[in-house]
Amino acid sequence: MGRTCVGCRQRLERADSLRIVSKSAVLVIDPKKNLPGRGAWIHPSSDCLALAIQRNAFGRALKLNGQPDSSGLVISKEQAETMLENK
Repeated sequence: MGRTCVGCRQRLERADSLRIVSKSAVLVIDPKKNLPGRGAWIHPSSDCLALAIQRNAFGRALKLNGQPDSSGLVISKEQAETMLENK
């Protein structure tokens, strides 16, 4: 444990979560969970993603000024599951 989903704010395991990082104020998924910098952890669900975007949770978790671009985070459940399997 030790990680909290930025969407639903429940505890989660590293193996069951996606790591999101910011590259030049654009949010990207870190499939191997090893990109440099701060990371925000989230369940691989559209509900948690929507909550995190609505609450500006990524900006707070990543300590960014302003609203980061989250348009690249829209992924299907199948893509998220594939990323978790290929960790």
